[in-house]
Amino acid sequence: MQSKALFALATTIVAASAKNILLTNDDGWAATNIRALYRDLKAAGHDVIMVAPAEQRSGYGGKFQLDSSNTLQYDTLFSYPPAGSPSWGHEEDDLNVWYYNGTPAACVAVGLDYIIPTYFNNISVDLVVGGPNEGNNLGERDFVLSGTEGATFYAVERGYPAIAFSGANSNNSFFKDNLDTDPNHAPNIYSKKSVELIQALFEKQGDNPRALPLATGLNVNFPVAGSDLESDCLDPPYYQSRFTGSDYVPYAIAYNESTGLVDWANAETGTLDVAAAGDSSLPAEFNVVNGCASSITVFTLDPDAQKSAVDQIIGNFQSLLA
Repeated sequence: MQSKALFALATTIVAASAKNILLTNDDGWAATNIRALYRDLKAAGHDVIMVAPAEQRSGYGGKFQLDSSNTLQYDTLFSYPPAGSPSWGHEEDDLNVWYYNGTPAACVAVGLDYIIPTYFNNISVDLVVGGPNEGNNLGERDFVLSGTEGATFYAVERGYPAIAFSGANSNNSFFKDNLDTDPNHAPNIYSKKSVELIQALFEKQGDNPRALPLATGLNVNFPVAGSDLESDCLDPPYYQSRFTGSDYVPYAIAYNESTGLVDWANAETGTLDVAAAGDSSLPAEFNVVNGCASSITVFTLDPDAQKSAVDQIIGNFQSLLA
């Protein structure tokens, strides 16, 4: 009798803490990382609706691109789905797992404005999650390039709490070949750490209407981890970070006289040491994930400079302003 009572209590707690999550990425709906997180968020008791690109859409940033055809004109990555399939659809055995042939930001919009109202009684979305991306998204440059971060930024712009997760396993693998339950494999480590952070946010949220303040989001990166990546890092702890800092150096190029080509180089500029906002004492994301550690950076929608800098600059041409 006591065990039944405890089970009933546990079931009630899970039900009470269940949230509605919209899940997306930029590697495509068939990627292993996103399928691992979908599985584990559902196992944690959440209602998850996944709407992700039909194909690989890395590097599209926040571009908003919709499909102009009702059918796919070519095979997608892993031919899943193949050419001739509808431009959007869902798994035959799971109405909660959708693809759309558009950019990551467009997938979020399709989820919020069409799929959820049409198929899920227009439920309220508590959190939008991007990733885990196959490959890290570090620093302010990736922030404007990454499709995973672009989708997350768009969700925040729409008024939703959102988190972008990215891992160092940039192998772009097909979930039907690579998804397993080995706790020491990278997709499962990244998924476990993602769920850990999401659960902590929801628990702290309590009765508040939002998991994160309006117009803010999180950028999270995981290091090389897991036996499949030949790493003994299996549970990388979280550290607060910032996008830029002295540990990050911008790219440059250098001409190679031997090959007649240009190669990668670094540009020592000092610009990224300037902390226009936030805590300048925090380590850069690059530095955190160099070890067995995960980085969390808080971002806001507004990229405007601080008022003191604005006043100084605008003063140079104040007479030209209407």
